[in-house]
Amino acid sequence: MYTAIQGLDTSFHAAATKQLYGTGINLICCQTFNEVFSSLDEQKAERAVVAIENSLYGSINEVYDLLIRYDFKIVAEVYEQISLHLLTVPGATINGIENIYSQAPALAESEEFLNSTLSHADRHEFYDTAMAAREVNRLNSKSNAAIASIEAAKKYNLDILARNIETHPHNYTRFIVLEKTSPDDPNANKSSITFQTNDTPGSLHDVLGVFAKNNINLSKLESRPIVGRAWRYMYYLDFESNASKGLIDEVMAHAADVKVLGTYKKGFY
Repeated sequence: MYTAIQGLDTSFHAAATKQLYGTGINLICCQTFNEVFSSLDEQKAERAVVAIENSLYGSINEVYDLLIRYDFKIVAEVYEQISLHLLTVPGATINGIENIYSQAPALAESEEFLNSTLSHADRHEFYDTAMAAREVNRLNSKSNAAIASIEAAKKYNLDILARNIETHPHNYTRFIVLEKTSPDDPNANKSSITFQTNDTPGSLHDVLGVFAKNNINLSKLESRPIVGRAWRYMYYLDFESNASKGLIDEVMAHAADVKVLGTYKKGFY
């Protein structure tokens, strides 16, 4: 089975995929999230693993928008602890670094270290942490550094100039697994849906009240703007229960365009 991920085989996406499915997996390494979704849509891959939120950085909005655009199912989730390291070619020094390359979330998750130790260096967003490490290897200059994993350091023969530079050690990213169809899982205990509400007082309250009435815990509520409809929003909701027909019927009584993204086993960190 081929799995599409964003990033290279030493990226955190790859680590999350290996945590779920072991090391004997066939990866399709994509540069962007859009390419990941296209690979699944065009059946180049049978599943996709994508990051959706980080405990320090917050939501990855592009993924939420793609979930709304495509008709895929969430079939699993996994949490990966993210340890970030400053990687350079051998012989580099902190004072000599002029450019730092990494993915936007990794730069944000390391902001405290960067502000205090490398405020003199320019920051450059890259598609992926592992791609940033590969670029530093290619440039082969002591003035460049990447923020990436230990695995990326090993693969691209880079030194670890500073370890664990994330702002907080409890730094976790939530990854979801997408497939075109949703298998029946008797252990499924978490669900994700999207919906719209009327632009009237109390409309969102009425939807959320369905879950309160049924004693169902909500673990995530996200709003995303609807393209072409100014100041109207699509809501994304995670809740800890099966998405039973009775429950969804209750939600539909108060919301429009209700879509079940999947019911799956809750992950832990």
